[in-house]
Amino acid sequence: MSNKLWTIHFMRICIANLLLFISLYMLFPVVPVEMADRLGAPVSQTGAMFLLLTLGMFAVGPFHAYLVDAYKRKYVCAFSFAAMIAATAGYAFVSDITQLLLLCFVQGIAFGMATTAGITLAIDITNSNLRSSGNVSFSWAARMGMLIGIALGVGLYQWYDFKILLYVSVIVGLVGIFFVSRVYVPFRAPIVTKLCSSDRFFLPRGWLPALNFILIAFIPGLLLPVFHHSLSDVSISGFEIPFFAIVGVGFLLSVLLARLVYREEKTLRVIILGTSLMMVSLILLEEMPTVVTAILLGLGLGLITPEFLLIFVKLSQHCQRGTANTTHLLAWETGMSLGLAVACYLSVEYSVVSIYHLGRILAPITLLFFVLLTYPYYKKKRVR
Repeated sequence: MSNKLWTIHFMRICIANLLLFISLYMLFPVVPVEMADRLGAPVSQTGAMFLLLTLGMFAVGPFHAYLVDAYKRKYVCAFSFAAMIAATAGYAFVSDITQLLLLCFVQGIAFGMATTAGITLAIDITNSNLRSSGNVSFSWAARMGMLIGIALGVGLYQWYDFKILLYVSVIVGLVGIFFVSRVYVPFRAPIVTKLCSSDRFFLPRGWLPALNFILIAFIPGLLLPVFHHSLSDVSISGFEIPFFAIVGVGFLLSVLLARLVYREEKTLRVIILGTSLMMVSLILLEEMPTVVTAILLGLGLGLITPEFLLIFVKLSQHCQRGTANTTHLLAWETGMSLGLAVACYLSVEYSVVSIYHLGRILAPITLLFFVLLTYPYYKKKRVR
């Protein structure tokens, strides 16, 4: 195994992870609105799809360890990826709310399995002394895929139509499967694993940080749906740029900012800074989304998410690294999905303004939660 992190095979699995998240997150801001129009149902009902998607991820979770140990991990990842793409294509044929919810449940199962198998593959092909850096890089690919997917989905839906968006999502997914197929995984003797276990699914020691991270992920989830017309585009010199594309720029800039505040123990400092930037962004958002507010939101998310991943990793034993990564992913997806579902409900039953108000209330709560509960717990329980 190479002593370098960025080997050709690690780059391939990171690109595959990026494309997996682009393919799925393209749908998130658009599907509730499109399905509401097609089925004649309020967005508050179609928004329940996100709860079913998360439920699917939880349903397959206890079987993760068995599937990736009993079968070749690369094939499990590729097959799950393909199943997620098939579910994406299925949105073109949905004709009632029951079909929509069942399709989302299946897609959640496939997405949960694909992401977990991808995490395991990334760990398998990374040298043991580089795995923390590899975990963060792999997670960054997922977050960037999320932001690119959101911006691309909003743009395609505005410029073309839902069918074109589905085509692009499927094509992106197929390219992702190609990259998975090109990853070389060293031979590994089969391991006898129980059919049902919490291994590679949920880290019990990480329950408190997981709750905190769910609250944090809830906030960008609130801002996602396309019916936030004010968040669809930002005007720059006469050009309309998707809001979340600029958030992605802020996310990239957070790498530089994190280095400026680097210390041996920087977790508390970085997460306080990241959450504070999110709070400022939320205060400014209701007035007018601008380049500054989008970049502040991206900076905040970019500082917070990798630090929480390291918290989960440092709470885990050596053999639980994959479980720590999956717990981080599961908490993020749970928070995002809950935020999306609540935003869909509030937009119909109350107003878009109420969504901003909720975000501004939650942001300081997440910060207090971290400073008073999560960080002391982490300092006491960490094993690395």
